[in-house]
Amino acid sequence: MNWKMRGRVFGLVLLSVNFVAANASYSIGPAQAGASDPIITAQTRATAITVAEEQARTHLGSFLDYTLDDNGIARDNAAIKIVMSGYGSDDEVVWVSPFAMRDGRYVGILANEPKTTETKHVGDPVAFDAAQVRDWYFFGDDGKMYGSYTTRVMLTEMAPNTARQITQILSPTPVPAHW
Repeated sequence: MNWKMRGRVFGLVLLSVNFVAANASYSIGPAQAGASDPIITAQTRATAITVAEEQARTHLGSFLDYTLDDNGIARDNAAIKIVMSGYGSDDEVVWVSPFAMRDGRYVGILANEPKTTETKHVGDPVAFDAAQVRDWYFFGDDGKMYGSYTTRVMLTEMAPNTARQITQILSPTPVPAHW
């Protein structure tokens, strides 16, 4: 898969994740579910996301060791998902890419549009520390996306075609075997 296609797929991933997050509690009418369809409640989703974030943070050190070069600059096609506080009424989770380590803190560019603030927008610089990190991903030499723990959890809530496209680029496991 070429870099242009990866960029398009990444855009699709961000769009899908933001759509699911924005519409998590919205419904036009009564839900129609089959007998075998799983019932996903807001609490179940929140618990699954929390577990995914904890798993991502467990491997954050290895991700940073692999991703950051000797100058503290992240490799191409890597991103970090952080929680932003203090810019709006609520905390918000956003993707940051590219990013780097500067003077003991991380800096980067917002990769998606925050919904709870008028002061920060996609493309704006942000500074953050490791405690704010909720997820991460990078594309390996095999062309597969590693990490992306929260996206993996949300696959079951996406449209089948979207989930299939994202699954095609996700690695079989979030962490490379050589870690």
